[in-house]
Amino acid sequence: MGGMERASVNAANGLTAIGNKVIFVSLFKKEHFFSLDDGIEIIEPSSFNELNLSLSKSINWIRNEIKFHNPDSILVFNKFYGAITALALLGTKRKFFISERSSPHYKWALKIKIINFIAYHINPPNGVIAQTNIARQYQRKYYGKKIAMKVIPNALRTVSLFPDIRREKNILVIGRLGDYLKGFDRMIEAFALIKNKDWGMVIAGGDENGQYLKDQAKQLGVLNRISFLGKVKNIDLELAKAGMFVIPSRSEGFPNALVEAMAAGLPCISFNFVAGPQDIIEDGINGILVPDGDIQDLANVIDRLILDNAKRTQLGEKAFAARETYKAETIAKEIEKFILSNIQ
Repeated sequence: MGGMERASVNAANGLTAIGNKVIFVSLFKKEHFFSLDDGIEIIEPSSFNELNLSLSKSINWIRNEIKFHNPDSILVFNKFYGAITALALLGTKRKFFISERSSPHYKWALKIKIINFIAYHINPPNGVIAQTNIARQYQRKYYGKKIAMKVIPNALRTVSLFPDIRREKNILVIGRLGDYLKGFDRMIEAFALIKNKDWGMVIAGGDENGQYLKDQAKQLGVLNRISFLGKVKNIDLELAKAGMFVIPSRSEGFPNALVEAMAAGLPCISFNFVAGPQDIIEDGINGILVPDGDIQDLANVIDRLILDNAKRTQLGEKAFAARETYKAETIAKEIEKFILSNIQ
């Protein structure tokens, strides 16, 4: 599970759909949550990186796999994994590209910062893909002016639709419960403030370290109106049933869940955090942006939408265009064009 895993799988599937041969290398061997298309070869470590990452073994393994498969280009998701790849490719003159994943506000551990600095100083990438315009500004400062850089949003998987299912009076939020940056505590606080008590809330996501949210909901007197679903395999069904979607995050690299909710035709509300929402939502047209951290305003917007069915319908219909805007094949063509123009 995870946004980076989802984005890399969607990109791989999209690149395959437009005629590329894709080999997918995973640094860890874990249970698969997302599905790669037929024809994509997946390579995983067989006797290491099961729990913790071994830097030396990973570098040697990546170097050998790339030498064996001899790809035309290499796209790495994540700055740190890119640094490992940069070290693995030392002296090979192979072209590699980084898909930057983290929020501009994310703070790497000092050890990883040092590894990243050393790796990119001695073997810089041929290009960097940023997910948002704000992220590009941060990445430009990090990588310098000489590195090719382009903003390409995440590819969207095919979101299934269920036209026979009627939307219910619930507010859907999605993400890892133990991740402070996802802002579930802010959402529960806002939910306790809404005036309309007929609507409930559904929280979908792994519940590891999520007890604090249930404690908060109980303290605010709303626990009986919140459903904690835990890890959900078929999230599209929940998207089809929901009455609206809210993303209360403090920070994101790129809000995949927001784009998926829009592709399901849901009216969406988002805090205007760094980074992503303002690149995706045209305020009042295909969604609503709320000043970051304004809990009361979020509650007010939810109340207004609850009372205005026509506005919910209008927002959902406009949001539906995300299915084409972020279609995997469309995004894959942008990735392909960027890589091909920088490997000459």
